[in-house]
Amino acid sequence: MATTSAEDQYLRRTLALLDSARPYESLTQSDSKQWQVQPGSVLAGDDAKTDPYQVSHNAWNALGVAVDHLHCFRSTFAGDPQDNSVSITLHTHGQYSLLRGAFENSARAVWMLGPAQRLERIQRRLGIQAGEHKNADRMTALLKQEPKRPLDLRMQQLTELVVNAGTAPDDAKKALKPAPYSEIVREAGALMPMGAGEAEVVWSSCSSLAHGDFYGTLSILERNIVDTQGRVHLAQITSSPKVLFWVTDRTVAMMQRGFELFKARATCHR
Repeated sequence: MATTSAEDQYLRRTLALLDSARPYESLTQSDSKQWQVQPGSVLAGDDAKTDPYQVSHNAWNALGVAVDHLHCFRSTFAGDPQDNSVSITLHTHGQYSLLRGAFENSARAVWMLGPAQRLERIQRRLGIQAGEHKNADRMTALLKQEPKRPLDLRMQQLTELVVNAGTAPDDAKKALKPAPYSEIVREAGALMPMGAGEAEVVWSSCSSLAHGDFYGTLSILERNIVDTQGRVHLAQITSSPKVLFWVTDRTVAMMQRGFELFKARATCHR
């Protein structure tokens, strides 16, 4: 599509943001050792109380998945430099699906590592595991297979871990209730300048486009009415460089915060 000078600037700023995030690829896609937790650190204490469902492992996995999505988005957005120029490709829906994956996984790391209290971090990690157990059982049933361990035994293990960490026994079931991503992104956003509301808007906008919802298509993308047939408008839909930059900016910010929190929690400061 042809772009105006203002739209061209948004595309350049988006590419600059993606370039600024390239170092995260080397942290997660090679043996950088950055995932390792120092003895005596905050995360070392968290991991000891959640073993074998370490907080650090899940948070680092979330960041790795986020980086993978962002890397894939960059591959669809910008071609290889040639003759001091870069070709840019805009997709109406698919690129927002990739940004959603980068944003929500970064938010999961921030949400899990952000609380100051150890018990809250542990509860969030084990709540995620409870959801994993239940989803794994549904998948196993669909595949007509049997789980290696019954669900009730796995859930009992989580209950014992969360109670031993300091949760009142009567509150264990509530503590292990998996949080929906709408809650995760809001609480992660609340730990950052963007705030809870804007974080949810970013995630919901990307989700609506990933699902092909008309409300997202009509409110987020640019459209040009090309014909009218009775009460129906026929429109040409194109991506908005301004909105794409905004989503990329918030996604990179969430990712950066996730890596900052991981480093702070994994480092022994004594």
